[in-house]
Amino acid sequence: MRHRSGHHASTRAASRARAATTDGATSVTVVGTSSCPHCKRAKSALGEAGIAFDEISVDDAAALRAASSALAGFRSVPQVFVGGEIYGGADDTCAGIESGDLVAKAREARERGMDGAPRALREASEAFANGTLETPKAPAVATSSSSSWLTKLVNKGSNEAGDAAAVARAMAATTGGVTRRTERRFGGLSDGVFGLVKTHKGVFTAKDAVDWMMKNGKASTEEEAARLGAAMVRERLIGDVDATHAFRVVDAADAPLFRFRSEAPSLGCAPLNAANLYVGQARDAKIVAEDVRGRILKLYDEFLSDDGRAVDYDGVRQSDGFKDFVEACEELQRVNLNALSREERMAFFINLYNALVIHGTCVFGTPKNTLERLDFFSKVSYDVAGAVYTCDDIENGILRGNRPGAATIGALAGKPSLSRGPFREKDPRRNHVVLPMDPRIHFALVCGARSCPPIRVYTAENIDRELEDAAFSFFESEIDVELSENGDATSAAVSKIVGEWYKFDFGDSDAERLRYVSKYMRQGKHREGLLRALDEGKDVTLTTRAYDWTLNDGK
Repeated sequence: MRHRSGHHASTRAASRARAATTDGATSVTVVGTSSCPHCKRAKSALGEAGIAFDEISVDDAAALRAASSALAGFRSVPQVFVGGEIYGGADDTCAGIESGDLVAKAREARERGMDGAPRALREASEAFANGTLETPKAPAVATSSSSSWLTKLVNKGSNEAGDAAAVARAMAATTGGVTRRTERRFGGLSDGVFGLVKTHKGVFTAKDAVDWMMKNGKASTEEEAARLGAAMVRERLIGDVDATHAFRVVDAADAPLFRFRSEAPSLGCAPLNAANLYVGQARDAKIVAEDVRGRILKLYDEFLSDDGRAVDYDGVRQSDGFKDFVEACEELQRVNLNALSREERMAFFINLYNALVIHGTCVFGTPKNTLERLDFFSKVSYDVAGAVYTCDDIENGILRGNRPGAATIGALAGKPSLSRGPFREKDPRRNHVVLPMDPRIHFALVCGARSCPPIRVYTAENIDRELEDAAFSFFESEIDVELSENGDATSAAVSKIVGEWYKFDFGDSDAERLRYVSKYMRQGKHREGLLRALDEGKDVTLTTRAYDWTLNDGK
């Protein structure tokens, strides 16, 4: 957690701003978060204009952000205060500098010895630094006894990891190991859309493995051998080819097939965190996600330009920090997702998605057209808890409640029910689907394009507030309302995310979608005109704004 206030702003823009003044007085205060491009843009503009400012960071500070938002009158960041009064956000700041209005107000406030932040904000900032500012409490999440039992079971099973690994190494030996064969089967997750025959190479059954362990003295009873086999599956040393069966001895022609993970074929793009097998017990999934998120945010902040408009992905890829980040991602292979609450799953997978997109962009570069974008989001993946998750799997399968993606036939035809979500009935990833779906996740997911939301921090404890903040911030620049002479709305242009690609996530009609959007508009004539027109049943034309797919890499 970082707290910066007073005369200790640490940004490069702040340093330039202070250097440009003679007395170091700061009559301007910027409240913001790290890695926020709008915050960097505002600070860069202030620095270039020679306006001294200090900064209050609200990273991981829900209570402090709530206090600042109450004083500002809006929830998005940055919140720029001049002489103790709110001036506005990034657009307001840049416009005020260009017109000279902000420059004049800052000079007047400085001459009168006025602080940038209101006294109430300074007091809240000091209370937060001292640990006495009350943090808003999230609704209590009921814990289930089954989750506690499952966690204990997984921890108990991890004690067998060493024995299972040793037996698996011997069993996988080319000479003297278990006999592998080639099988042709119908059905299963691994075959095509039409259920054609699939050829599986290098496979064996649970019975083959148990017989081998008994014959080679690795287990004294079939029960002990079966426990070792189950431990191998849990430790991800071996796996069912269709990811649907437990390790169970079945003496039948259609017995489930297993193979060694090291011998599994690579289909398409291998998971970015699977170059090395993570050995040992993983930490709590929330802690691992915090670690991964913190590392990618640090890189993002370091290589985000001062104006907040571009990320130096080449610099990220070549940095030592990126190598550490890639290594940290390997632990995701072994995390336990089963004990996570709904809020914890949301935060975990939002942060994971954003890290995966940045990771994939650094490794593979920029998708240059629609087909390449479809390929990128459907193939770039992580290995999480023994299952492969692509960007599409996380967005459409987990966070959208296993709904069809925007590029499916049903979605394109305006009838999503014609298509299915990415997870089939027996897919174990369905166990982690977030229900009910929260449309605000769309304002939290980063795709690397200029029209995407900025990357943020999401935590289970404050997920509702953080998603609300993301929604308010998103619609700061993603809605244009046209008013008639009498002040009623006649049309509204929104992001394609809301009005086209995922429109059914926001309502069944344009009127419902616009009413949803209105919740996140600033108070004023445009919001009032839109709500009045909707309440009176008037037609308001919904259009979509052009989506800027240009990568935010400054090239």
